[in-house]
Amino acid sequence: MEKVLRKGDFTGFFKELKKDYKIMGAMKKGSTSAYAYLSFGYAEKPEDIVYDYHTTVLAPKKLFLPDGEALFGFKKEGERILIDDLAGKWEEKRALLGVHPCDITALSRLDKVFNEVYRDPYYRDRRRNTVIIGLTCNEAASSCFCNIVGSGPDLNDGYDLLMTDIGDSYFFKVRSEAGEKLVQKDYFRDATPEDRQKREAAIKGLEKQFKESFKIDGITQKMRGKYSDELWNEYSNRCVTCGICNMVCPTCHCFAVFDRANMDMTEGKRVRVWDSCHFERFARMAGGLDPREEKSSRFKHRLYDKFYYPRIRYGETFCVGCGRCIKFCQSEIDLRDALVKLQEG
Repeated sequence: MEKVLRKGDFTGFFKELKKDYKIMGAMKKGSTSAYAYLSFGYAEKPEDIVYDYHTTVLAPKKLFLPDGEALFGFKKEGERILIDDLAGKWEEKRALLGVHPCDITALSRLDKVFNEVYRDPYYRDRRRNTVIIGLTCNEAASSCFCNIVGSGPDLNDGYDLLMTDIGDSYFFKVRSEAGEKLVQKDYFRDATPEDRQKREAAIKGLEKQFKESFKIDGITQKMRGKYSDELWNEYSNRCVTCGICNMVCPTCHCFAVFDRANMDMTEGKRVRVWDSCHFERFARMAGGLDPREEKSSRFKHRLYDKFYYPRIRYGETFCVGCGRCIKFCQSEIDLRDALVKLQEG
């Protein structure tokens, strides 16, 4: 099903959506223009959301797998230990509005980890209670390469609705029963051949903005024979192991679990926090053994955990080409350069 909505009617669509869902979208944060940034949050009105953007700092992953999430509390009363479930449960349904194809693909990848292989009840509850209303980009950033890894700029699944700006209207692709229910109002009309042509022109214009760098075909085979290559040292020497690439990545899913107790150890919380394979302690085991003690080993592990291991485990690449790791890297490391050299070597 394909529908079209005039931009002048978008406010009506938003208000109707708000009757049944809490709406989340990319929003401007920060008190001054110098410190302004985009992050996903809850919106009360259409203008709260930024629709024409390149990328947010953090992906919508943070909504489904929150950093610092309290799982349960514990309290000692005499000889008894009382447990209190603290994990946040979504009693109301959510609508994720205006999320880009790369981030939609990232959620599909996380589903394989937390909804298929390992069934995390908290993640599953949030995903089950969320409709995804995507939005194709109007412009490609220099750090974007979704076209190479197959997560954009267009997308055929993973969402309920996908919007494309076609001038004075939005073109809607419908991919679920929930999505069909959302486009039943009179202000939606059926798409015409002319509307489809406008959408196709918009997507083709966007595709021309992307630069070609590495080739995804054959990358797994290349990496299989290059694990001990000196190439990794060239880039890891520049890495400061800050872990920001892991924190902004929409598919990184490693976490640590801590018990945070009060001074007399009578009560506290068990908390799940995001972790980074760049951190020195990440792979340390009992007895102090660390198979990734060298920084180069930790650096290359991250790339292998995007382009090699997931292809073997799930048949999918876990890099979605959002470019956040490139944009926010303190050492200005571009993983595309490393992969180009890997394939040329």
